[in-house]
Amino acid sequence: MRRFVVIISVLFAIHVSGQEKDSVLDTVQIEEVVSYGHLQKFQSGAKIETISGIGYSQGQDGNLEQLLSRTMPIAFKTDAGGLSTIRIRGTAASHTSVNFGGIDLNSLTLGQSNFNNIPVYLFDEIGVQFGSASSVNGSGSIGGAIYLGLNNNWTDGFRLETRISHGSFGEQLYGTKIFAGNGKFEAVTRAYYYYRKNDFPFLNTTYRDFENDIFEIEDVQRNANVEKYGLLQELNYKFADNESFTFNIWLENDWHQVQQNMQTNLNNPDFGEEYQDQHLRIWAGYKNRKNPFKFEVNGGYVFDDAVNNGNTEDTIRTQRVLAEAFIEHDFSTKASYKVGAKAERIFPQVYAYSTSLEKEDRVDFYASYYQQFFRTLSLTVNLRQGFVTDYEVPFTPSLGLNYLALSKEYWILRFSGSVARSYRVPTFNDRFWLPGGNPDLAPEKGMNYELGTKWSYCNGDVSGNIKLSGFYLNIEDWILWKNGGAFWYAENVQKVKSQGIEFMTDWQYLLFGLKTLSGLNYSLTLTKRMASLNSTNAIGRQLEYVPLHSGNFFTTTYWKNFDFTLNGTYTGEQYTDEEDRNVLYPCFLLNAVLSYQAKLNSSNQLQVSGLLNNLFDVDYQSSWGYAMPGINYRLSVTYKFK
Repeated sequence: MRRFVVIISVLFAIHVSGQEKDSVLDTVQIEEVVSYGHLQKFQSGAKIETISGIGYSQGQDGNLEQLLSRTMPIAFKTDAGGLSTIRIRGTAASHTSVNFGGIDLNSLTLGQSNFNNIPVYLFDEIGVQFGSASSVNGSGSIGGAIYLGLNNNWTDGFRLETRISHGSFGEQLYGTKIFAGNGKFEAVTRAYYYYRKNDFPFLNTTYRDFENDIFEIEDVQRNANVEKYGLLQELNYKFADNESFTFNIWLENDWHQVQQNMQTNLNNPDFGEEYQDQHLRIWAGYKNRKNPFKFEVNGGYVFDDAVNNGNTEDTIRTQRVLAEAFIEHDFSTKASYKVGAKAERIFPQVYAYSTSLEKEDRVDFYASYYQQFFRTLSLTVNLRQGFVTDYEVPFTPSLGLNYLALSKEYWILRFSGSVARSYRVPTFNDRFWLPGGNPDLAPEKGMNYELGTKWSYCNGDVSGNIKLSGFYLNIEDWILWKNGGAFWYAENVQKVKSQGIEFMTDWQYLLFGLKTLSGLNYSLTLTKRMASLNSTNAIGRQLEYVPLHSGNFFTTTYWKNFDFTLNGTYTGEQYTDEEDRNVLYPCFLLNAVLSYQAKLNSSNQLQVSGLLNNLFDVDYQSSWGYAMPGINYRLSVTYKFK
């Protein structure tokens, strides 16, 4: 039935479908061609990285967790396709916002996003902000922020892309992108369907045969199927070069069987649970950047519905109506400001909440200022104050600097720094779940300090960047659910300190006469629980599911119409509880990709790719007690017509 719905949706979409760049000194710019970009002009000193090029192209068949874990120094806690949560700079999953336009995708009930449910295929560019971003995004961006971007191509004519991918353990993906327009009006349809049976073999270490001294057995994962599909429709109209209207609607259905741990998989092989998320997200806006006084007006609607194990009686549903407007004024070539407001009305409908909770209003007022000095120094200041119904929200300012220290014939050296305050309003579950919710919880609060440097080099056939960042993050009033005997309850429990360094580099050069791209990312993240109301032996020890060392590398070599990539990820030792038990050992995963691109004629292109994951067939875990697949493959074919 689900496949039939997907096919009908794609056919309907086919039937219906009938740059400005702000140059900011000394920054890696997320260009405004990304319709949800314009991020860095007022964030000097912030560390914002984009994923593009070969890494992004090779990640089209997977989810956001797979892409980020291979291209950024970011840790994840994940299982084999059902649930994946992010850990930027040692923070919790609820401390990173995931932004689609002015919509934060994080669940209002759980406070986090499942990165396995965010398909890379639907988007044109992914931006990652490391460090606090509450002064720009509001509640939740204590550890960082993810930005999902769409390009305004202003298509003149017709373009079509189709993609088919098949892999191990029943994996399959079908996708299409359709672009139609006349240069002023553009309709873009993106749709995909993904399925994976997830019946991979693994070594089950929970088996116990004391008589024969056997403590492991070959097993197969059961009842862990994944199925999801989505449709993203864009309707864009350009009145003039700097004046446009955009409308986007994103429909998403994510279903999976909850993966059982190895012990349950062995002893109760017929046991299965299901979880389904359905989403409707609409974001539309008018943009006018023709005059010195530039402005935007945007609005949106979000419907989120979760069904646990097919039980539709226990409603877990929220609706949001959003509006945002701002004015930006460049009152000189070196100075500008921006002022705006964002309002949100939320209607929660959850079976475990009090019936007296009908709605909640949230309003944010913000102001930003940008100043350039002497062509070598830029400064930004951001101020934000939020208001929530019957709740007190802290004031969140930030200050950032970028400095061009040296500029030589072949290289440039830059320095940056920022100080930012952040916060997170407790989730609806934290405040209103009965029993256990606490409406008197304080917001989680963070203070982030950051210093960075970037050295860029270009000489003949060699060019690249080396980036080094150091950060210090203090988080107070971290919320946890405590066991109260009769029931669990939410409380501001602990204080956490996170500090570390991040190293990132990318290079383009000739290797034996062949064009080659290489990169290396590394993160040293020391995150400790400094104080806790819970009785624990883990004070001053590395926090759970935060590896001290993590990183990845990639290298791609091009020859004629072929390209070959090797990429690897390393995750260090991780604690999984407060008792120093069940420690996850370090692991290294190596992957290889071979692609061939053929230009059939001026209108038709074909790309064929083959991917091998976990080449060394490593037996590893990302979440304690849950099996992960060994070596596996994926074959993809992409056809493009213009």
